[in-house]
Amino acid sequence: MPFRPSRLRALREAKKWSQEELSKESGLSQSVIAKSEKGKNLPGSDALDKLAQALDCTIDYFHERGLEYENPAVAAAHMAFDVFVQQQVLTDEQRERCRRALRHQDAPKTAQGWCSFSEMLSLAIGPASTTSIALLGEQQPKSKPMAVARRRHN
Repeated sequence: MPFRPSRLRALREAKKWSQEELSKESGLSQSVIAKSEKGKNLPGSDALDKLAQALDCTIDYFHERGLEYENPAVAAAHMAFDVFVQQQVLTDEQRERCRRALRHQDAPKTAQGWCSFSEMLSLAIGPASTTSIALLGEQQPKSKPMAVARRRHN
């Protein structure tokens, strides 16, 4: 299938980026982006790769191949989540905590946004358990208050 300019524009707008912001993120000129969005310029493979990396999506998305999403905002959130998961070392619990947010309309639309969201979750509800399951049922020793010895100097 051929390149779909409307997908490029809709995905950029779903991320609330201007053409200038996408230009900075992708390393392409603003005029190349504008012409590509209007269908006046067919981006080459290098330009498509840069656009896909900047927008956290696949080149297939621009060609209407692969998964179908209900709208560009949902596509942005899901594809950015996939990039985030590939780039980060996460426990299954951390991944699931973030995945639940995909249903929300304000889910992050960039991989960096997902990274920030994950960090906020860890701060708000604590880090995902890694060894706490193994410790269930084991009696934890109670900590004893430390005695502070006072020395008298004569």
